[in-house]
Amino acid sequence: MPIERGSGVIRPPRGATGFRDHVAEPLPLVDPRVFASVCHQAARLVHGRVLEITPPGVTPNFHTAVIRCGGLSAAVLGHTHLPFIALARVPAGHVVFIDDRNDLGVALRSSGAFRLLTRSELETPIDLIDTSDLGDAEHREIAYWKPETFGELLFNHWD
Repeated sequence: MPIERGSGVIRPPRGATGFRDHVAEPLPLVDPRVFASVCHQAARLVHGRVLEITPPGVTPNFHTAVIRCGGLSAAVLGHTHLPFIALARVPAGHVVFIDDRNDLGVALRSSGAFRLLTRSELETPIDLIDTSDLGDAEHREIAYWKPETFGELLFNHWD
């Protein structure tokens, strides 16, 4: 499920916020076993190790895997409903997106199971995001929480 990009505008698919109306069709779920497997394989490829994997809950709306390689640690965030992942600083409580470290991004991409979003994409201002494919519940949550970037819309702690 790609994020459409046209004229420099990002257009996320339905479910990007993790919210839906109760009468709407349920959102797909990313298999947590696939997320864990991809993270463990990536860690092996960069001679690192997975320190912990935290499942999503009501909040946050993403899985988190902490990978340590050499003296650096990075959090891999995996969206609950869409096949998107991102790299962030540890701890991932207040999400700060980072660029690839120690070829971890290359290793994560090698599975083909997820699209690794770049820091540049994630830091795109919300006013450059085309939210027309999102549901009514998602628009209400965006109006309430007022995310400033695409990354805050995708990987959030909203309840």
